[in-house]
Amino acid sequence: MTAVPSPLQDWLAAALAGRRPDRDTGATAHGVTWRWHAEGILELLPAAPQARRYDAVLSCGVHGDETAPIELVDGMLRDIDAGALTLRERILVILGNPAAMRAGKRYLEFDLNRLFCGAHTRRAELPAARRAAELERIVTAFFNESPAAATSVKRRHFDMHTAIRPSHFRRFAVVPSAQGRSPEPRWLADLAAADIAAILLTNQPAVTFSYFTCATFGAESCTLELGKVEPFGRNRLEDFSGIDTGLRRWLAGGEMMASADDTHAPAQLFRVAAEIVRQSDAFDMHVPDDTPNFTPYPRGTVLANDGSYAYTVSHEVERIVFPNRNVANGLRAGVMVVPCDLSEFARMVTSG
Repeated sequence: MTAVPSPLQDWLAAALAGRRPDRDTGATAHGVTWRWHAEGILELLPAAPQARRYDAVLSCGVHGDETAPIELVDGMLRDIDAGALTLRERILVILGNPAAMRAGKRYLEFDLNRLFCGAHTRRAELPAARRAAELERIVTAFFNESPAAATSVKRRHFDMHTAIRPSHFRRFAVVPSAQGRSPEPRWLADLAAADIAAILLTNQPAVTFSYFTCATFGAESCTLELGKVEPFGRNRLEDFSGIDTGLRRWLAGGEMMASADDTHAPAQLFRVAAEIVRQSDAFDMHVPDDTPNFTPYPRGTVLANDGSYAYTVSHEVERIVFPNRNVANGLRAGVMVVPCDLSEFARMVTSG
């Protein structure tokens, strides 16, 4: 008889095949207990949970064609199962959109990463909306049912993506803030230690997965853009060694920085200067479709027109992130960002 693979070994393959494990709970030979919550969602408890520092969500595959982070997390789970990676933190590992993964598409009927913070209730008939509601429910239970620990347990959420366009910063993070709290310097330093070259700090409400965990649970959350979209099996995983090594060190109870004298350069910080919103069918954006993220534009450049509305760069230099002329009316067609420092951003957050 063929042995049934461990859910940690079978996590990705099972999701792609649409199958579930033969039982909902179990343990590895190395004392890690696991619980299967739903398709693509595993909760792992370390052998010594009382000594943990963090309850953390590791999510990937929210967009089904962004495969590199999925392959990285799959490798971590396999190594945890084999004992090659000693898990010290309690984690919830999520494949966000298995249906889109199986189709090899970013999403099917609607972008899953625009359906959090209750936005799914406005499109309740869609499978993606039901998945967003399921993810919110499971994450809520994960954070609220935290076992006792020897010290105060912090919360983190790494939502890992790859980008559909090039970028002047190959790997960058979007770090949300909510409830008048600014990110801790150590959180940003940890991201920089994982080869994140730029961090976009935001304090605008959003309907993304990372904003949901930040605003609802006070988690240190981020959306990580780690490189280029490629099909399964086509990723050069060595290109993602920074985030892979940093996360593995951290999951094993260490720091994302290799040592106290780690020489990683700080990530360059940006804040949102403005958003370009498509208001009508007359919208015209003067930005090529293949424009890299963080492309700079000087003061006075007109980037969009929409009837009587025009977006003109008002700072000395603004950079565009996530440009997309083809969004629906009423949605964001681009984000304009400018450099900032953390103290400046903290003042903006606390002043409302």
